[in-house]
Amino acid sequence: MDPLAALRQMPCPKGDACTAFQCLFQHNATPVIVPAVEYDPTMPITVFPDPEDRQDTPRKRQKVALDDRPASTENTPPPTKRLKTAQSAPKAPTKTESLNPRHVPKAPAQHDLRLKLVKALYEQYKRLNDELKADANDEESKLVMTDQQLIVRTLDEEQEAATTKGKVYGNSFKNRIMTYKRMKVGDWKEERMKAVKETTATTSGRTKPDPSEPVVTGLTPAQEVKFLTHLITPLDSLAQFSYVSTIPSQQEIEAVNQSVKASGNTELCDRNGCGRRFQVFPGRREEDGALTTNGSCTHHPGKIYTTERSALDRLSKSRRKYRCCQTDIDDSNAEKGCTTAPTHVFKASDPKRLASVLQFARTPANDNVPSDRAIAFDCEMGYTVYGMELIRLTVVSWPEGAELLDVLVQPFGEVLDLNSRYSGVRPEDMAKAVRWKAGDDHRPVVNDGPSPSSATTTRKLKIVPSPKAARDLMFTLISPRTPIIGHALENDLNAVRMVHPTVVDTVLLYPHRRGALPLRYGLKYLMDFHLGRQIQTAGETPSGGAGGDDGVGVVGHDSAEDARAAGDLVRLRVKEKWAKMQVDGWTLDAKTDSFVAPAAASRP
Repeated sequence: MDPLAALRQMPCPKGDACTAFQCLFQHNATPVIVPAVEYDPTMPITVFPDPEDRQDTPRKRQKVALDDRPASTENTPPPTKRLKTAQSAPKAPTKTESLNPRHVPKAPAQHDLRLKLVKALYEQYKRLNDELKADANDEESKLVMTDQQLIVRTLDEEQEAATTKGKVYGNSFKNRIMTYKRMKVGDWKEERMKAVKETTATTSGRTKPDPSEPVVTGLTPAQEVKFLTHLITPLDSLAQFSYVSTIPSQQEIEAVNQSVKASGNTELCDRNGCGRRFQVFPGRREEDGALTTNGSCTHHPGKIYTTERSALDRLSKSRRKYRCCQTDIDDSNAEKGCTTAPTHVFKASDPKRLASVLQFARTPANDNVPSDRAIAFDCEMGYTVYGMELIRLTVVSWPEGAELLDVLVQPFGEVLDLNSRYSGVRPEDMAKAVRWKAGDDHRPVVNDGPSPSSATTTRKLKIVPSPKAARDLMFTLISPRTPIIGHALENDLNAVRMVHPTVVDTVLLYPHRRGALPLRYGLKYLMDFHLGRQIQTAGETPSGGAGGDDGVGVVGHDSAEDARAAGDLVRLRVKEKWAKMQVDGWTLDAKTDSFVAPAAASRP
């Protein structure tokens, strides 16, 4: 214990008169009393006295204003802390890679072998790049790669092979090295030009078309119809695209019926993510009235789509996903489905199987049809005990888009699912529709509203008794020479069981950039990309929809909207092709509305 500690507790005998340098006694024993200060919100925080602050300690020098007067503290907000902004943050330097294989979770070979292969491929890339650089002009100099770009490309190639090739990694990569070892500088130049072009197309952007801008072809409606001869695909060329060009024979139909009977009417569920087998009972099962077996169906109602692969990232891959829940089809959870339906459904695509329900028919001759008529048509289908059947048929004139026919259709079999998500046809639409009979007007019933001043107009479609009755109505509007326009027309023609010789299909006019069928663009995408227009928007009431008068929006497609959309896309192709033909020397004979080829136009 400190012996002087007791003295520090005793007051100094001399009090304030003490002059000792370090007095052993206590001084200032009286506590300092801090006067209370009333809070003033206009005063800065720094002027409030701190009860713990010793007043006898040296004070900080007060900041003075530029005019040497004390800075005013009235209405001065408390100082704020300056935050660093994103603009002031320094950019991270681009990572420089060395010629060393990247780490992969499961390396297919030892590091020494991977390094040897990487160096071998890099040597070939560098050789070709140096040869191109030696003789490159100003334009070709853009194709020359830097050394770092060559390294990154080499590592990208090796990493992709290491992660995807597995046991054949070594042979696959050696084959790639030999490919570039044999390659000449001319082939390398072409490859580089293609890569630069793809990158430029991806990064340069594209102006979206104005949806309000009309398609102007420069031709009259009659001339546009005549021009379709340049867009029609011959019937004998359509068989490869799943079009039916030959009507199945009765013997073929009997054979397929026997096969279905032998299988016990066992089908494979058509819905995404299900794929279960089940039995179907047309006319219902006697003992319990069931239409199908194997319980409910858990599935993905959305269609599968493929994401685009980035042209800037060589390792990026296109993915296949369900539109309903955005689940990757390769995901382990994809098998569970996201929606449950009461029954399973199936789809028959074999023409002989389709003909067993309703035989195909060729378009009959019809002298009452105008020679300058073309039509656009679309169908909606639902699931029944016979597969997918026609439940709505719409025909509009082309290029005007005037409605010629729009009816609901009672299918042959008992309905399992009207497929309302896509067809837009609901059970109440079928139940409340006015029944059409031969000789009646097939046009929809239009109600102008409860009062003359009401702006509400509703349309109720009539329902015809069978798909055959719907087809017969369509036959009254066309002849074999009438061009039929639509999107993926093989599905619509098969639904109606029709064989028609003059077809203009937007799937064939706008092929997929990655190849021919079965790859195809959807109608919704084509309309948005080429015309900037939105169609098939769920939850909205489309013009001429199949909905009743309850005012509830139709969820799904609208066949009238789809038919007119396909017609507009064809008009856009007419505009583009006619402009190109004019550049090539084609002319239009105003007297006959005929298109004259360059050679014929030059004759005297």
